[in-house]
Amino acid sequence: MTNQVSPQSMTGICIVPTRVSTPFRALNDARRALFYRGMQLTLGALLLGSAGCHQAAPDKVLVVYAAGPRELAESMCKDFEKQSGVTTRLFSATTGEIMAKLKAEEFQPQADVVILAGQTAAQVLKEEGSLARLPKGDYLKLNPQWNDPEGYYAATGACALGLAVRKNHDRNALDWQEVFDGAISGNAMMPSPSQSGSSAEFVVSFHLDSPEKFWNGMRKIKSRGLQVSGPNNQALTSLILGAHEAVLGAADYLVFRQIEKGEPLAMIFPEPGCPLSLRPIGILRTSRHQQEAEQFVQFCFSRPTQERIAAEHLLPADPHVALSAVRQAGPTLHPLLVDVVEAKQAQHAALRKFRFEIEKGLGGVAE
Repeated sequence: MTNQVSPQSMTGICIVPTRVSTPFRALNDARRALFYRGMQLTLGALLLGSAGCHQAAPDKVLVVYAAGPRELAESMCKDFEKQSGVTTRLFSATTGEIMAKLKAEEFQPQADVVILAGQTAAQVLKEEGSLARLPKGDYLKLNPQWNDPEGYYAATGACALGLAVRKNHDRNALDWQEVFDGAISGNAMMPSPSQSGSSAEFVVSFHLDSPEKFWNGMRKIKSRGLQVSGPNNQALTSLILGAHEAVLGAADYLVFRQIEKGEPLAMIFPEPGCPLSLRPIGILRTSRHQQEAEQFVQFCFSRPTQERIAAEHLLPADPHVALSAVRQAGPTLHPLLVDVVEAKQAQHAALRKFRFEIEKGLGGVAE
């Protein structure tokens, strides 16, 4: 008899009997017994070696799913690797893409930590039981009003959602009623809530805070030609190129980044206030690396990481960290925060109403 090692040897050893050769038939019983004994010893050694490989190469890769800015997420992962020695693997995408990926991986979860651009998305994960409680620590005291009171997620930073205009715009201070009544012409653009988590937060926040004023105002701007399309960067590019006069619901850190590069833009925070889009971080309940995930969460609230967040023109969770120079030179912000549980409950109806009535212009939608 002869034997061969199958292709399955990449994952294990499989000895497959094939045919009995004539020379082997010629061996006497003693020699055949000696041959089989040798094969048993060889197989045993290979199996032991295989088991040893698994023990020598444990899976210690921390998988992080993070909403943009991508450069910030990459820097945070690299800094964490240097400090902890833990290897990370980053998937950077929009909040909607991350939520879709988590759903698709429901029965084969991959992620350990998730950072989202929107508190409502984190609340969805919490309520469906996908998040583990965060480790306790002083970092949760930095900005407690940004955190889940039950400790399932905490915001590492935030951005405000206001109005971006070109620098030569004739007004540098407005209130929302003036915006709705015509201070901004119809040549305005707004990121689509279906492609921008922050834009969805803008709609839901005003839907809860001042529904009549918001929907009447949006109908007025829509009647003047408001275009709702694409993600944040596409809307800002249109503004930079001069194709539009203003971007409604603009994420401020993206505008400040362009201003820093020398683009002729200005950020306006209309009164009485602008919604905040928080950046919550959470640990997936299915994470195989809970200890490393907890290390990463606490690392995101360390002073150096908070300074990195501020350098990207976001609002850091740590109030003692200085804001970026461009943000400090910007207008005064009066933040508008809504109850996240109410926001989650209202989200579907508000976004459906916006999609059909404002984005597609199909008229009134029953709530």
